[in-house]
Amino acid sequence: MKVPMSLTFFKNFPVPRYMNIDDGVGVDLSEVSLRFVRLAHHDGKFELEDFGEYPLPEGTISFGQIKNPVALKEVLARFKKEHEVNFVHVSLPESLAYLAEMEISSVKNSELYESIEIQLEEHIPIKAVDSVFDYQVIETEKNKPGVITVLVSAIPKDIASSYVNVFKEAGITILTLEQDSSALVRSVIPKGSPETSMILDLGRIKTGIYIVSHGATFFVSDIDIGEKNFIDTLMKGLNLSEGEAKNIVNNLHKGEVLSDEANKIISSIFNDIKEGVDKHFVYWHSYRDKNGMKREHINRVILCGSGASLFGLKDYLLAGLRTPVDVANVWENVFSFDSTIPKIPFCDALLYSTAIGLALYS
Repeated sequence: MKVPMSLTFFKNFPVPRYMNIDDGVGVDLSEVSLRFVRLAHHDGKFELEDFGEYPLPEGTISFGQIKNPVALKEVLARFKKEHEVNFVHVSLPESLAYLAEMEISSVKNSELYESIEIQLEEHIPIKAVDSVFDYQVIETEKNKPGVITVLVSAIPKDIASSYVNVFKEAGITILTLEQDSSALVRSVIPKGSPETSMILDLGRIKTGIYIVSHGATFFVSDIDIGEKNFIDTLMKGLNLSEGEAKNIVNNLHKGEVLSDEANKIISSIFNDIKEGVDKHFVYWHSYRDKNGMKREHINRVILCGSGASLFGLKDYLLAGLRTPVDVANVWENVFSFDSTIPKIPFCDALLYSTAIGLALYS
């Protein structure tokens, strides 16, 4: 989702290093932290130049809305000072956005935005004048002659402004605002791939579910299961302290042997995730659009986020869904492991999948 701004000036006039916007800085904001990645582009290749994480005070952001702008501004000011950041690409949670697939009678490219704007209120519950939207043209073999199919993403204008203003007060300019799913697609789906995939973003609080086809996100949902559920359930089921439960989860990431009691609890949560995912599988494959056409079959499931490396989860989903399941390669469109060894360990890199996708926007 683009924030209107021309980059022409910076392309035509040399600027100091501290104002270089050719380096892509992606900022992934969640309710608990700010994660960022800076990619530099040298000699036709991307390089990971910088990355990091800043915890956010509890309650700073809730359900995607900035509740404590003062606290966020303080974190952003420290981030700017310590990493010399001036321009960024920022993510917005899916809960704030509206997604709509629209068919537009063929018009000139210059007229497409206006045509979408005219029809927008037929597809989302807010007025076009009160929204900020972006779109992606979808080209498949199912496209009808004389019709342009577009996938439109829109957010309330006041939400977008709240993010832009807080960053501005901290001395940072937002170049783009876009949904988490768009950034994830850019980092974990091979560029130009037409395949239909389900991305599972296993976070601390919940698991985002995104179905992607031809490089565009057609379906967005989530299930209320995240890494916190593993910790809370272990604490309750085994009468453990929070530190003891976290230690078990850390051992699970490492693939270490757990007790039978802990394994039973872990397996039950794996099953809850599988059942939640399976419901979305069934919905997607049984859905028909207004033309009576079925969706394309989901070819594989891609795991990313903090919970993606939990030992056994991949195999559990593979057995239950009977669909190929892969842990994401978040460097898919950045560089090849044949020529580059990332500075971020594999498991940690999964936490930065959204930030990497944002940084790739540049």
